[in-house]
Amino acid sequence: MKPEERKKLILASAKKLFSRNGYYQTQISDIIKDAGIARGTIYQYFANKEDVFVTLAEEYYSLWEESISLAAADLDLDVVNPVNYFRHRIKRTLFFFSQDKDLCNIALRVGLGLPGEMASVIKRFEERIIRLLIGDLKLGIDNGHVRRDLNVELTANLLTGALLSTAYHFYSRDAGKAKPLDINKTTEEITAVFAPGIFVKPYQPKGK
Repeated sequence: MKPEERKKLILASAKKLFSRNGYYQTQISDIIKDAGIARGTIYQYFANKEDVFVTLAEEYYSLWEESISLAAADLDLDVVNPVNYFRHRIKRTLFFFSQDKDLCNIALRVGLGLPGEMASVIKRFEERIIRLLIGDLKLGIDNGHVRRDLNVELTANLLTGALLSTAYHFYSRDAGKAKPLDINKTTEEITAVFAPGIFVKPYQPKGK
């Protein structure tokens, strides 16, 4: 097995175990056993359990940024309706969280309250989403689509909280009793809450 494949194997086992058992209840020995590797092998790639966790989280956040960038590349920003672009951001973020519930669980539930670098990496993800939304809102103001008196930092924080709370409720391991999320419907509901207070032109529900 190639080194990169072995590293992916270790991360896949760690992802499953962290999501199922939590950080503190998962030991390096558990990851080694699940991955079917020798004890010394894991230390060729990771310094300790914290390093494994941080690597998983960082890779997840990089995948999110890549997903958002690729999705935005499909849009013609010169002609797209500003509200539809807003919908697009919301939908892509909710869809991304739905694609890997173990990683979503790690990012939004397991990572809460952890010390040191692990807490920092979770916080950075939230900050990345906020920065992206602040950038979108400022661009909208410059183009005359978003209210000039809008508090962009407050709005970005509120919207980020709504997205992360929705993902936590429907996609974390604690969400077993929640009904399956209708992403299209939820996107429209979130848009209906935020758009009237953000955009200059009156909000129109999709399809009207």
